[in-house]
Amino acid sequence: MHNNFYFLRQLSQHLRQNWLGFRIGEILSQAKDELVIKVYKANEEKTIKAHLSPSFCCLSFPEQFNRTRRNSIDLFQQIKDYEIIDVVQIEQDRSFYFQFNDEFQLLFKMHGNRSNVILFHKEKIVEVFKNNLKQDFSIKIKELNKHISLDKIAFQNAGGDYKKLIPTFGKSFDLYFELRKYMSLDIVEQYKCLLTLLEYLRDPKFLIHFDESGLPILSLYEISSEDHKFQNPNDVLTSFYKSYISTFRLEKEKSILRNSLNNQIKKGGSYIRKSSERLEKLLSTTNHRNIGDLIMANLHIIPPYTGEVELTDFYSQKLIKIQLKPTLSPQLNAEKYYRKAKNQQIEIDTLKKNIERKELHITELRLEGDNLNQITQLRQLVKKGKSKPQQIERPYHLVNFLEYEILIGKNAVKNERLTFHIAKKEDLFLHAKDTPGSHVIVKRKSNQNIPKKVIEKAASFAAFFSKNKSVALCRVLYTPKKYVRKAKGAPAGTVKVDREKVILVKPMNFK
Repeated sequence: MHNNFYFLRQLSQHLRQNWLGFRIGEILSQAKDELVIKVYKANEEKTIKAHLSPSFCCLSFPEQFNRTRRNSIDLFQQIKDYEIIDVVQIEQDRSFYFQFNDEFQLLFKMHGNRSNVILFHKEKIVEVFKNNLKQDFSIKIKELNKHISLDKIAFQNAGGDYKKLIPTFGKSFDLYFELRKYMSLDIVEQYKCLLTLLEYLRDPKFLIHFDESGLPILSLYEISSEDHKFQNPNDVLTSFYKSYISTFRLEKEKSILRNSLNNQIKKGGSYIRKSSERLEKLLSTTNHRNIGDLIMANLHIIPPYTGEVELTDFYSQKLIKIQLKPTLSPQLNAEKYYRKAKNQQIEIDTLKKNIERKELHITELRLEGDNLNQITQLRQLVKKGKSKPQQIERPYHLVNFLEYEILIGKNAVKNERLTFHIAKKEDLFLHAKDTPGSHVIVKRKSNQNIPKKVIEKAASFAAFFSKNKSVALCRVLYTPKKYVRKAKGAPAGTVKVDREKVILVKPMNFK
């Protein structure tokens, strides 16, 4: 729904009411498939971010956006400082454009995996954001408008098929019609139902619905009483983007982990199969020790320096052929088979041990795979009211001091989660020097240095929640979190720190 024509029509109307008179400040990209446009008017600034990944395309309007020093590039510089004089919705298409002076238009084409942003000048394409979409170079902006006949005759000719009559509906309104038992209505009532919806869509609600898997769905009509309501299309779109991206990233990480686990299970199964075949072969062949015993028991009948001999097996009472090395005596041939027997037994024991170890590992991997669903299950419990978000235990203690948030990790595992999943790169990391203890994070405010008193207070907490809590004065290191990295192969919570500074403080509990 977030790229449906009827939602984009509301969005473009809202932009037309609130963005006219603003000028283009920056248009840049600092991530693949992502374009950021900053506009300004007097002392007011606004931002629109176009996320145009083939797997997910969406617009959002972040309140703040900070450009990185690296990996950013300026685009569409022809319209820098140009004023937005109109916002035009393409009729019956998932596109709209900003109109500027001198006949410039910046088109937002929100066509799913073929979404793009295109600059026109006098109806000719000047610049295209995603150059790999070759068909976009032939777009005629005036030809994007479509006309749809919505009279009763056209409806009857379509046999009441609203998708055939209005292709821009897509799948977005299937549930709407299903809830109203559209298919069981006669043609007259169906037409009334359609007209009612079209009239409603002139001034719809803006809601976010969460499905059973926890994924957000932007909707223009209420799906359940638990849907989250918003005042305008900008707010609902921005909230939807944040919710979807966080869920999408989680699902993507789970998918990567699941694929990795499945690959390991597959490789482990292949190893077990091949090892079992080898083990079966070793166990089914005549034991080298038995052959050695046969040779030693029949030394008196084995001719010296012969290449082959037939002897009766002790166990099967059948004649078996035994290969001998002609240059060795029977005794030395027996010793040779005893050495082989020893190596054979070592290989058998090793194969059995490795197969058992691999089977145990596969069981552990399968358990890990089952545990990947725990977060989704928790999300479902929250949705159903069986649990509340605030009841979920945080991995840290929170202390507010001089309007700064100080976060103190509760244990080794939670330290790691705090530092590498919650803290931002510009936050301050503190830890008691050269001794085990809690990770402490001070949340940095935008473009502000953390006061010395706040650092001292946070350091006193880091000292208290360490092995040195009983000393009079404790050395505590601190550095921006971006200089903290996880120690490869080390236990949870163990880190390596660069560019550290050290402060001497008295250990102090926050309670």
